Amino acid sequence: MEFQSEGNGAVLLLIDKSQRREFDQVGPAVLNAFKHLGIPYCVRDLENGLPSTKELLSFSCIILGQDHLGDKLGSTGAASLRDAVKEGSGLVCLDGQLGSYSGPFFDIFGVTPGLKPFLCSTIKAGRLDHFITGTREPDDEVTPDRPVEVWPVESSKGAPEQTILLKTANNSPAVIATPFGRGRSVLFAFSLQMWTNEFLGHAGGLDDVFWKSIVWAARKPFALYAMPPFTTALVDDCSGSYNHFRYVDTMSQYGWIPHIEVYLEDIDRVMHHEDYADSKKIKSLYDEKLAEFGVHGLTYDHLMWFDHKNRKSLSDDELKKNFEIYDACLEKWQITPSRIENMHFGEIGVNALPFLKQRGIEYLSMVLPFDTAFLDVPEKKPPLTLPGPYHLRGYYMAHLPEDPHFFILRSFLEPKDFNTNAPAPHVDFLWGNTIFWDESPRTNIEQAARIAVLQVRRGLDARFYGTTVAHEQRVAVIPMDEWAAIYARIDNGLKKYNLIHRSWEYIADYARSRYHTRISSVSVNRDNGSLHCSLTGKASVATALEVYINEGGTVRCRSCEVPSFSGMVTVTV
Repeated sequence: MEFQSEGNGAVLLLIDKSQRREFDQVGPAVLNAFKHLGIPYCVRDLENGLPSTKELLSFSCIILGQDHLGDKLGSTGAASLRDAVKEGSGLVCLDGQLGSYSGPFFDIFGVTPGLKPFLCSTIKAGRLDHFITGTREPDDEVTPDRPVEVWPVESSKGAPEQTILLKTANNSPAVIATPFGRGRSVLFAFSLQMWTNEFLGHAGGLDDVFWKSIVWAARKPFALYAMPPFTTALVDDCSGSYNHFRYVDTMSQYGWIPHIEVYLEDIDRVMHHEDYADSKKIKSLYDEKLAEFGVHGLTYDHLMWFDHKNRKSLSDDELKKNFEIYDACLEKWQITPSRIENMHFGEIGVNALPFLKQRGIEYLSMVLPFDTAFLDVPEKKPPLTLPGPYHLRGYYMAHLPEDPHFFILRSFLEPKDFNTNAPAPHVDFLWGNTIFWDESPRTNIEQAARIAVLQVRRGLDARFYGTTVAHEQRVAVIPMDEWAAIYARIDNGLKKYNLIHRSWEYIADYARSRYHTRISSVSVNRDNGSLHCSLTGKASVATALEVYINEGGTVRCRSCEVPSFSGMVTVTV
């Protein structure tokens, strides 16, 4: 809890350490998310006494962040909550164990609880014309790995107007938003266990509802220091696609700046009458900043920094020879490689790190431990110890433990962990949707676009970044008119988002700066609405503070620049 913030612009997280089993879920379910999302918060242990209405009003929002808090609050604590919300504070209840709460609590939401919870395996859409669910689609459904408890609630007669944002499969309310007095409140009817990896977890399809509920309910103005809606594209296994990277032109038309992972010895291999057209196109795209280039290997079967065939790391002498080819190719093409690298098969020997460091590589996308073959995990060797914030295979940001010079990050729609090396189709939006490997009798334009949109949405909703991922061998079999049709549908499928297209390298620089920075205090003048926010840490690039205000029936975000700094900086809005 070392990331706590000061000031009346922070949220107050209520917990109860005396309930050890329930409290143990607070870290993975709530605190890790608050840190990742840049939510300024302060923690209050109810074991140390109940907060008064006056104390609650000194925060922008109250978060009931642990199951079974109702008994500890009792009727006195529930009445304090009710009165604080009535006077303008926000309230978000993540405690789905509603049976222990008393009457004043239910007055806030205007509901009556059922007698006991039921198990739920599917959460589906309710109303979508609301700030909290505004980027969701009617057919969105999430299915936790294990059924989660949901407490049934019914609207009380003469209760405040409610909005049922999400429902269970049997149409019982799963998430409710409602105004109450001068405040706003959101009720999650399912257990806090939903936000742990054993059930659904974060980056599992509900994070937009999680953080937007806090933003919507909080007294405004409210500051958040999260990743902006950056989007990028990764194309692996690249040799030019037999049309000299012409597919990138279509991506550029829609604003995408792809990261192209090339095979050095395959470039310009197929020349026909167009001598060196691949490398000329690489140079043109690089100069115009329409793409960045990483090195995936020498060829598909000849990796740069690992012996894939023999499932072992390369010797230092073998690495030296490979990097001589690496240097010669890049010098010939007159480009500098991206400072972020996505290894072929995820394979790399730890002895390759000095070679990468010498060439300015600072960021890695890791999926395996060092010195480990893809085909050996998990049967022969253990998988990667997954970094935070959520310890997921597809979504993480952290420094590399073996060498903190490197920052590792990933935002891919992948399985939670590496329990099998079988292909995961959603990792590549073209998988199963082209004639490559006879995966489909035709190009399935609609399905390919749908998966690409899902890839981006999951990253954006979880406040990482959106990444479309594909492999060039599948791009190569798609006619360019069909490729353009896919991107037109991707563009349409993401129209609810305010996308910011950037290179992966730019996003990595931003992510590392934000990783090292936090809101240390945020104070709001309730008379004139001004906000003073102090951030502590070190940011090598300019970042952005999000400041939210209520506007009519919805919420508007204003982005305020935070300059690069070291130590402390204050932003005034």
